[in-house]
This record gives sequence, C-alpha cells and structure tokens, in this order.
Amino acid sequence: MTTLTLDPVNSTTPAMVTSPRRRKAPTPQQMLRIAMLDSDQWAVELDYADSKGKRTRRTVSPIRFSTPDRFLGLCLCREQPRQFYLDRCSNIRIVRSDDIIMPVAMVQLDD
Repeated sequence: MTTLTLDPVNSTTPAMVTSPRRRKAPTPQQMLRIAMLDSDQWAVELDYADSKGKRTRRTVSPIRFSTPDRFLGLCLCREQPRQFYLDRCSNIRIVRSDDIIMPVAMVQLDD
C-alpha cells in the first residue's frame, strides 16, 4: 500500500512511501495531484515549453486534470488560469504555498 508522508529528513517535501524501509519520489502526476488536493499547503514549480518552444520557469497552483496529458492550473506568474501539457513540463517540484507571494516572477530559461 502506498501512502503520502512527509520525509523526516526534509519535512517540506512529500514522499511516496511503499514500506517503512523503501521510499520513492512521487511522479509528476502524483506531485500535481498532491497540490490539487491540498492547495492551501502545496503548489508546484516547473519548467514549461510553450507551443513555440520558449521555455520558462513558473509556479503553478494545479486545479484539475482536463485530460490524462493536460491539466488546468492557476499560473501564479501570470495570475491567470492556464492549461499545461504534461509533455511540455519538466523539472517539476512541489513547493510549500506558505513560501509564495503572487505574482511570482516568471524566469526565462532560453536566451
């Protein structure tokens, strides 16, 4: 049985625990689901490539999956709901909502 717990070494990062001895990092979908289910506690930071290939780092509060390969989220950089394609997302990490003040600066990753 898999359960969500906080990693005792880094109590700000959730980890999927399959047994008391083995831990594995959550998948991107699991991290998004964690943030969706408890948006008061969690948001995600990710690198995103738009349809033209322009890459940016964004902070997003995921709302729901619209299809298995897309999710709707509040982009905390643009302060607007946006649809994100999972195959355009990389370096997804979960962050504490307490540490975020909107608007969050959007970082350009390409020159």
